[in-house]
This record gives sequence, structure tokens and C-alpha cells, in this order.
Amino acid sequence: MTPNNISMTCASRNKKMQPVTIIVVRHGQTQWNVEGRWQGTLDSPLTELGRKQALDAAKIVAEYRLDAVYSSPVGRAVETARIILSSSNLPIIPVEALRERDHGVYEGLNAAEIEERYPGTRYRDCGVSRETWAPPEGESMAEVRERVRQFLLDLASRHSGQTVLLVTHSGVVRAVDSLCQGASFDEIWDRVPPNGCVYVARVYRTGQFECVRDCFQLSPVLETHAEKYLASQ
Repeated sequence: MTPNNISMTCASRNKKMQPVTIIVVRHGQTQWNVEGRWQGTLDSPLTELGRKQALDAAKIVAEYRLDAVYSSPVGRAVETARIILSSSNLPIIPVEALRERDHGVYEGLNAAEIEERYPGTRYRDCGVSRETWAPPEGESMAEVRERVRQFLLDLASRHSGQTVLLVTHSGVVRAVDSLCQGASFDEIWDRVPPNGCVYVARVYRTGQFECVRDCFQLSPVLETHAEKYLASQ
């Protein structure tokens, strides 16, 4: 093998060991966000503010050269992705792993309706960990994190050394944050990802996760949003 061939082989191996950079965007505000309804696997359209949030996210995403785009198949995420990619020809690849947490029987309901129809089933009523608690017929956050983890490790293998946009939901952003922080959901539950937030991380094939850009530095407006969200749980 010639020196040039050896150099090329080493460069190829080094690239395969490089992490994938993921740009994780939560969808813009929706009508059900405004109404305080649990969406989960169901859907509602983006509001005017939600579309503006997607445009604001696009400005941050534009700082990166994207190699691929994946999105939750749910309409609010796909619409957010389309707004972000309005000047790009990259295809949007729908992925089930990026769906929101399944909220089971709570989906489509607000806090008062849940309390009336399913009393005593909320997290605060059950005395268990946020890791393992799940709405009736829904997913636990530990289950969400595991499906997200498996998907991200697959990305790290297929997109080594590349930058990938993921447009998704609050539960998935939380799962990525839990992996990057090496923390349980009980420890980081007050870190509420706002609509349109942009979270950047690196994922290594070895299973390491590293936060590059945190989207949880809360302004007073976002703190109010977080307080309302946490109060509804």
C-alpha cells in the first residue's frame, strides 16, 4: 500500500469515527398548545406565532450546512420543517421515532377534562418517578428516550461527520436533553423546551451524547410558559 493510499484509508476511518451533529427543533406553537390540550400522536395546525417561531428557528439552522433532514410524520412538525427548509431542496424524511410521546387517553383533552374523566391518574397523583409514569394507555418518558436513543445511534453510524436536522416535539427534545445531561427526567423536568427551540448536540457511535447548544436558557416569557406547563402536569 502506498503512502497516499494509507493516508486516504486513515482519513476514511477517522471520518467514520466522527460524531453526527444533530440540530433538534421543536415544532412551532399550535392551536392546541394555545388551548392547553395534550396533543401527543394527534395533531393541530400551527398558529401565526408558530409559523413565526419556525422562521426564527430557520435563521439559526441556516448557520449550519445540512446533509439530511428527518421529521416526525405529524403535521405540525412537517409544516415546521417545510418552513425551515423553504430555500432548500433537501427532502424531508418522516421517521416514527421522532413522534411525540403517546399520551394515551389524555390526547385531545385539557387538564380540567383529564381530571374529570380520569381522576387520580395524573403524575402528581401516582407517587412514582417521571421515568416510569405513563398516562393510561400511553408511553413513559423512559420508553420515549429509549426509542430516541436507538434512532440517534443509528444516525451516528449512517451520518458520521455530517450535520442532520431533526424536527420533532417536546418529549423528544426532552429525551435528547436527558441523554446529553446523563440525567433522569426527575432531575431535569423543569427544563421545558419552548416551541421553535433549537437544541444542538453531537452523537458518537460509541454511545456518547454531547450538548453543543442548549435551548433551555429561559427568558421571562419562556419562564411563564414553563410555569404554566409544569402546573398542568
